[in-house]
Formats: sequence, structure tokens, C-alpha cells
Amino acid sequence: MDILRRWQRVSSAVALVAFLAVAGAAEPASAQGELPVASDPAGSNIQIVQTPAPGPAPGFCLPQFLAMRYTTSSDATTFRLRVTVIAPLCAPITAVAAIYAMPGSGVSWPQTLLETKPAELSGPGVTEIVFTRGCRPVQFDVVTGATPQEIAPWGAHHGPLLFPFDTDTTRQYAECGPAPVVPEAPVALLLPLSAVALAGGVVGLMVIRRRRPSSV
Repeated sequence: MDILRRWQRVSSAVALVAFLAVAGAAEPASAQGELPVASDPAGSNIQIVQTPAPGPAPGFCLPQFLAMRYTTSSDATTFRLRVTVIAPLCAPITAVAAIYAMPGSGVSWPQTLLETKPAELSGPGVTEIVFTRGCRPVQFDVVTGATPQEIAPWGAHHGPLLFPFDTDTTRQYAECGPAPVVPEAPVALLLPLSAVALAGGVVGLMVIRRRRPSSV
């Protein structure tokens, strides 16, 4: 009986390792390129696209730290967090994408909640969360748990990050504005300093020659 139990444990471990290797190599096709961004008539700055993928037989599940991974990308106007789930989660997760406004002018706290949008994570697939930024100073987070109306290091805190302690999954943007206006310089200031110095030397030499007394 003991030998049979040991054999079953070894077989289960080998099966788990094999599944993780296959799942990691065969990422859902939808994750290979950019996912479409869902239209949002309400003008939301958070858009979520979820694409299910085939998974193992029912009854198999993995904890979050084994079943989930992520990638991020950003440009001048968006921040994307792509979450890939390779196997059913033993405990489904409600992730909340949140946008907090910062005071600005170099001040980060306290932050005020602007918008939230939830996403349920349970089975295999890809979830892409797209934040859109403007010129307001904001912070983008994806958390599990509470999203208070106001947060600060000395006050209330939002729930833990979806990937705990991994600050690569969050972004903070300062305000933007028009490019600074550079006043046009007078033409004389545009001349090279060496040319100005040379002109000054020639004028000085002419003045000296004019003032030199003539010999008798």
C-alpha cells in the first residue's frame, strides 16, 4: 500500500511538471499579438479584453503564483497590463483596475479615486487591461480588495496588487503640457562669440590708430 501511494504521488508530480512545461510553451494564440481594445461608449479610461483559452480536464487547478504571469507595455497615451492564466485557478480572483488622481506639481499624495473596473480571473486565457492617460497626473493600479476614495502613505491604502509587491504592474504619470516657448534671440546674439570678439578687436584697433599722435 505504501509503495502504491508513493507511486501515485510521483506520477502526480511528473504530470504537473509536464503540464506546466506544455502550457508555458503553448501560450494562447490570442496572446501572441496585440489584443483589440473594446470600445467604451461611456468614455472610460479603462478598457478590458478577455480571451478564453483551452485548459486541462475539469478538476485540475493551480494556485495563483503558478498559474499566472504578466507582461506590460506603454506608450505616450496608454499603459497595458496583459495577464495570462495557463490553468484554472484554485481560488478565482476579482482584479480591479483603478485610476487615482495625484495633486500634481511634483506632489504624489494624497491620491483620489477617479475610476475602477473589475475583471474576473478564473480559467485559462488572456486578460488585457488598457489604461488611457491624458494630461492629468494619475496612477494606474490593478489590485485585489478595497479601493478607497482617498489613499496616502499616512492614511487609507488600497488592496494588494494583483501581483503582490511587483511595482512593474503599476504606473505613475506626471502632468503634461505644451512645450516651453524659447524667445527668439537678437541677430547679434546668434553670431559666434569669436566673430563678435574679432569685430570688437578691429574697431578698437581703428580707434587707437586714430588717436595716435602724428610724428613731426
